[in-house]
Amino acid sequence: MKDIKVELSKKKADLSPTEINSEIQAEMFEESLKKKAESSGGQFDYVDLRKFPLNSDIFGLMEIEKLKRYQVAPYFRVGRKINLAVIDPYSDETRKIIDEMIEKKFEVVLSITSKDSLDYMLGKIQEYQDDMKVEEQAKVSEEVREVAEELVTISEIAKDIELSSVKEGLQKILVGAVRVGASDIHFQPQEKDALIRFRVDGILQRVSVVTREIYDQISQQIKYDSGMKINVDDIPQDGRYSFMLNDRKIDLRVSVIPSEFGANIVIRILDSGKKFASFSELGFAERHMDILNETTKMKHGMILITGPTGSGKTTTLYSMLTEFNTPDKKIITLEDPIEYHLQRIVQSQIEDEKGYGFDNALESVLRQDPDVVMVGEIRNKEVGKTALQAALTGHVVLTTLHTNSAIEAIPRLQNMEVDNFMIGPALDILVAQRLVRTVCPSCRKEEPVSEKTRAYLEKELAEIKRISGIEKSVPETLPFPIGCAICNHTGYKSRMVIAEVIKVDEDLKTMILDGESIVKLQEEVEKKGYLNLKQDGILKVIDKETTIMEVQRVIN
Repeated sequence: MKDIKVELSKKKADLSPTEINSEIQAEMFEESLKKKAESSGGQFDYVDLRKFPLNSDIFGLMEIEKLKRYQVAPYFRVGRKINLAVIDPYSDETRKIIDEMIEKKFEVVLSITSKDSLDYMLGKIQEYQDDMKVEEQAKVSEEVREVAEELVTISEIAKDIELSSVKEGLQKILVGAVRVGASDIHFQPQEKDALIRFRVDGILQRVSVVTREIYDQISQQIKYDSGMKINVDDIPQDGRYSFMLNDRKIDLRVSVIPSEFGANIVIRILDSGKKFASFSELGFAERHMDILNETTKMKHGMILITGPTGSGKTTTLYSMLTEFNTPDKKIITLEDPIEYHLQRIVQSQIEDEKGYGFDNALESVLRQDPDVVMVGEIRNKEVGKTALQAALTGHVVLTTLHTNSAIEAIPRLQNMEVDNFMIGPALDILVAQRLVRTVCPSCRKEEPVSEKTRAYLEKELAEIKRISGIEKSVPETLPFPIGCAICNHTGYKSRMVIAEVIKVDEDLKTMILDGESIVKLQEEVEKKGYLNLKQDGILKVIDKETTIMEVQRVIN
């Protein structure tokens, strides 16, 4: 242990940190501590923190979580000399906290106190730090409101960050991300600097590069705000915090992992003020809405949405929940995590580490007699079987799977060892979706269609007509992404859905029960006029909402 000005006895004091419940025992324990302090030859004073004047100037020196873990409380300070109260001055935890304070250039003086006395002071420190966080949020809210109206483009955000202090710069990064519609903020340390990027419309876009010194300060601030261990960089950590922006609560989910050059941080932005769009506003075609709008009349059955991470499945689920959310329905969701809070809906957070997984949680939920259940994701056969069984026994179940197409959900469930006699009768609607960027209206420019592009589109439109009967012609011009400050020079702004939506009718149910192959199922889907993802995207190209390049990027 480092050389310190506190001399610790070689003989360990016989002090117990056991909590004392009765007043008589407490008084006896207080007396024993005083005697221990006296018998230490003047090395330790005894202090009753309940009678000691409170000093809020030192309440913010260490996080309350660390003080509770180490069972220590600071109670007096003069310059770089600090008094710490502990129950056991010889414990490993006490030695650690002393080392930490010495590294911070403090001279440490130890005093002995009781468990009740220590808990009293820790409670006061907790209240102080909680109050400070509330005040800090209010202060941030005021500041972000002032800068929010000015930050419209990523280039403006980058310029504003460079002119700010570290704390103000972080606030402006957060506000700017909300303003430009970013879903995530990525902080990536590199050998000599650190890269800051926003994920906007599914694409990472560079915001700024800062020095390692500034990044280290930013990462420390993020960790502190989200309740993480500040000086730990070699293990993954997760946290969360929030701030107010124009009376909207913005929740931030923070993930930190160790990397070659330090803590790599990703902040996910969840806007509680977000309004969920209708199916039409999301980009579903009219032929899709004819099927989706009928779902609210369902009394039982499963609606299954498929697609990779980032394809908008959760947003579509929430839009469906909004449609189902009427006063006469009981709706319960199982989510990991809960991303948005909805009125009148019971939302339950999955916590696997506490033994509350999708499988046993779903069984508990069904005992509460809901009309509609949303299961965030079918991850294994237990969840799949229970969800399908619920769909068969009088519940509407909304859920998701990771598959490339809608019809592939069936073999995916079969691979989970779910029986066909459950899959066929339970499935009612299959949806596969992706998100394509739409052409920026500020820099939009139309150009004549080349012969090569025309030939490609005519071939695709002929196939669309054969399957669905939809007849379209190639226009003379199509939009071309130019790029401007508003879209961060990408040529695209915002996103829309391209989708497959299949109603599982009696013919398809029978084929599933009979164990028909995916090839046969796909042929039946085409016979019924259902278009695939690419074909829906081509129709949106013809309608001048997106581009061929964007559809191909997403599909491929």
